[in-house]
Amino acid sequence: MIRSVAPGDLWALRRKPRSQMVLYNNSLLVEPHRPLGFALLCLVQGTGRERSMSVFHEHNLTAVVQAQGRAGRPEQDIIYLSTYGPPGHTVPSDRDIWFRLLEQLCISASHNHVQRLYVSISSQQVELHEIFRQLGFQSYTHQTILQLSGPDWDQGTTIAPMRYQSRHDRWAIHKLYGAVTPRFVQIAEARNPRDWMLPLTQHWKRGQRHAWVLGPEDNLAAYIYVMSGPNGHALTLLMHPDARENSTDVLRFGLTQLPDTRPVYLLLREYQAELLAPVQDLGFQPISEQTLLVKSMVVPVRRSMLLPALEPGLEPRVPIPSISSPTEDPQLYVIRATSSHE
Repeated sequence: MIRSVAPGDLWALRRKPRSQMVLYNNSLLVEPHRPLGFALLCLVQGTGRERSMSVFHEHNLTAVVQAQGRAGRPEQDIIYLSTYGPPGHTVPSDRDIWFRLLEQLCISASHNHVQRLYVSISSQQVELHEIFRQLGFQSYTHQTILQLSGPDWDQGTTIAPMRYQSRHDRWAIHKLYGAVTPRFVQIAEARNPRDWMLPLTQHWKRGQRHAWVLGPEDNLAAYIYVMSGPNGHALTLLMHPDARENSTDVLRFGLTQLPDTRPVYLLLREYQAELLAPVQDLGFQPISEQTLLVKSMVVPVRRSMLLPALEPGLEPRVPIPSISSPTEDPQLYVIRATSSHE
């Protein structure tokens, strides 16, 4: 049976899972995920667009799936899958249970008016990738996660003269994003200029977010975004194709803005492969390859089938012709003059 979270599930989540998958996205790299705390929030505040959780329970077997909403957007990220209970030949496999849970999650997301579901899967998780493929998820790009693990082998000292992002830079950042990102990825992510705005107040639950830009307001050459949390810092980089030789200077500037020694991660998409060699010279080393998937949802609209028949409409009216048609006999309004000799 698949249902929403119940108070009894909190005890099950305190145990060690038989198997689990943490589907790391940008936020989970720097912020730890606590399944028990997430379930408690779902129980107290309810499930919906902001967060969602489905539970499979049968005899001694329990499995959960959790999805986190994106602030200000009708989207969710699937972030956690787990199974609790002893294995056996008579119980379904973890993959079968997760398929049923994810299927129910898609249905619940549609009812909550979630328009897109996202998930990041390691390239080595072939079976999990097949589960999402059968559920209608499509791959739209690949991503490499790099970690700063050494000194600056390039031995450069130049730093890009970047400035802190202002509220007027969102259109220019969106323009830079369009120049760097393939069209298919833009359609999958459905970004708009408002999404590049930094939060007015930094919420402690969401970590700290900062960004810097390089270039004039109408034509930016670079953009670097830093998300910080208890587990480290995650950097996202956008470089204009004509300014890629300045990527190391931009990253050096970003590294100077980090005030501590927490781990530093850099996220590069597959269409940014030309930046891989320069960032490795700075000491970044690849630690993981991910496939980014998306599923577009259908939002249900309640509308009665009898409504069109009950709605008042305009009666059809035939326009009055202003001239006679060719088939009609014309009426003569000229008085025929009589001759004088008649």
